[in-house]
Amino acid sequence: MSPQAHLERRREPRVPMRDDQKVGLPTALTVRLVDISAGGVLISSSQKMNIGQRARLRTTLGADPFNAEIEVRRVADGSLEGNGRGRYRLGAVFTALDDAAMRSVTRFLSGDIQ
Repeated sequence: MSPQAHLERRREPRVPMRDDQKVGLPTALTVRLVDISAGGVLISSSQKMNIGQRARLRTTLGADPFNAEIEVRRVADGSLEGNGRGRYRLGAVFTALDDAAMRSVTRFLSGDIQ
């Protein structure tokens, strides 16, 4: 057995990627929804996000499912509860709301929830 055959244990060959190629890897992050408006949200998170970073927010507003794309516009240390250590406050805007999400947030904000 050659030394090369011994070192390579993969079933399929791999090809290195360029350093300048961007790749996204979606991950789930549990956050606390502090407040919501027709234009965006304030969330509290144990993980810092960067200004300009985009994410998908999924929750329920009353009994209605709510699903929206957000973009982080403000990041602050601390939380609104307790000593705030290890928490971040993230202000984000909605980048797009479909009709169902718009109805859910409008109903929730108007107090017309089930």
